[in-house]
Amino acid sequence: MAIISAQAVEKRVFALTQPIDILKGVDLDVNEGETLAILGASGSGKTTLLSLLAGLDTPTQGEIILQGIKLARLTEDERATVRLGRVGFVFQNFDLLPQLTAIENVMLPLELQAKPDARQMATDILHELGLKERLKHYPRQLSGGEQQRVAIARAFVTQPKVLFADEPTGCLDTKTGEKIMALLFDLNAKHQTTLIFVTHDSGLAQRCQRRVMLVDGKLTT
Repeated sequence: MAIISAQAVEKRVFALTQPIDILKGVDLDVNEGETLAILGASGSGKTTLLSLLAGLDTPTQGEIILQGIKLARLTEDERATVRLGRVGFVFQNFDLLPQLTAIENVMLPLELQAKPDARQMATDILHELGLKERLKHYPRQLSGGEQQRVAIARAFVTQPKVLFADEPTGCLDTKTGEKIMALLFDLNAKHQTTLIFVTHDSGLAQRCQRRVMLVDGKLTT
């Protein structure tokens, strides 16, 4: 059964009044617990599709359905409520809040859910990811790999049903990037979280159960 589905999804934007079709009639079903890589050249629409699937944006036409909920019919605030606890997101540039420590960054989504044990939950997952000695460090005091692990901890701490990752190793060296991807796959297996990520690395994509490719806004397998 599909945990998330894109049905005839199109995305059009305008540049100097000229329409640009980024996505054209995309159909995609992703099953619960599946690992899926979205491949494609720069500008092919990968990040746009990921944002639509995660409910961060809405399609010009078509429908995104997350756990039976039709996202395009919701307001921005309603989509945010749906995402909370269901969806995690890991960005290429980490997107940690610089004024918060590692543990405070990880606690943030838990506090939005009013979890009474937010600090303990954040502490536990940071320990699990090898950051026991970095809880009180600010992002500027962490290496790139450590920042990405904090970002992964923040994404996983709410035990989301789906984790989206946009070029999660793009800002890391090869060795660190391999460790980060191994960590993502380990967490996917442990928590049975559906993992959908965008990459230009075909070798990395081979580790996924399924791969799709975007070419000129259209999806191919």
